Amino acid sequence: MAPGRLNPFLAPPQTRSRPMIVGHRGVPTLHQENTLSGFRRAIALGVPAVELDVRLTKDRKLVVFHDSDVSRMTGRPGVVAQMSWDQVAKLRIRRDVPMGINPNGTQVMARYEKEERIPLLAEVLSEITPKAAVNIELKLDMARWWRVDVAGATAKVISDLGVEDRVMVTSFDPRKLLAAGRASKSIALGFCFDDGMFNFVGPLLDRLERAAITDDGDQRPFQNARRLLSRLVQSNWVGRFLRTHAIGAEHTLVDRDTVEGLHAQGVPLGVHTIFPIGSTTGKAIPQTSSSKAEVERLCEIGVDWIETDDPERLQQLVAEI
Repeated sequence: MAPGRLNPFLAPPQTRSRPMIVGHRGVPTLHQENTLSGFRRAIALGVPAVELDVRLTKDRKLVVFHDSDVSRMTGRPGVVAQMSWDQVAKLRIRRDVPMGINPNGTQVMARYEKEERIPLLAEVLSEITPKAAVNIELKLDMARWWRVDVAGATAKVISDLGVEDRVMVTSFDPRKLLAAGRASKSIALGFCFDDGMFNFVGPLLDRLERAAITDDGDQRPFQNARRLLSRLVQSNWVGRFLRTHAIGAEHTLVDRDTVEGLHAQGVPLGVHTIFPIGSTTGKAIPQTSSSKAEVERLCEIGVDWIETDDPERLQQLVAEI
């Protein structure tokens, strides 16, 4: 059975008066990322959807956690895939969490009121899906590129709980999406695009197409690589190959033509990440990510949802547009 349009992520665009707001890993401005406290705060704020990350422990338990290594979040050494659930369950996410660099290139430290535990995916979905839709991201893990078992395990948890109409599974890893699709035909799937995916040919494209470069407010290098990637997003070639149902793309890759082109194919489009706290990968954050003008642009061109580290602020801005 194919995913139904009752799923909030797949709702036809004409049913939306404005983009759906998605709390990126909960509400990380107020609670540590990927914690039940953060997801509960999102619900209390009236945020209609949240995004979270899952990883598989050594004994095949699905935990809600972003990094492959637990050190940034807990201050303890360890790799999730090499730990048992009992070991992970004993850890606590610390009060002071390094969040990488902000759009100005400054190191950011987030500070919270108390330590938090790491939850299982099943307990998060059981509590949260009656009140908010959930985007589950299967992490792209180059160190474990050939392991896709997290996809089948995630599909099983979703099916066992009967929450297919409240959940979408996304990934930057095409192999994991193919595996999730094989495990269940009734789960909504979405491929994600990062605007640095073509950076490996960025210098060449900037030399060959220098005349095509325009000033869009993004001063980072490799603009032509991003323009080419934007055309790939609009074509939905990857989605057709993977048989996915939606697209998640970095907001820098999206314009009106992108939205209209995908909507004409019946493909919803969401963007990430607005008002980011920081970049833990060291990747430069475009200044537009934190601007009111970018929120207005995204609403005006009609994207279907917007992921944000500050859903409370984004709610207020979208309500005013």
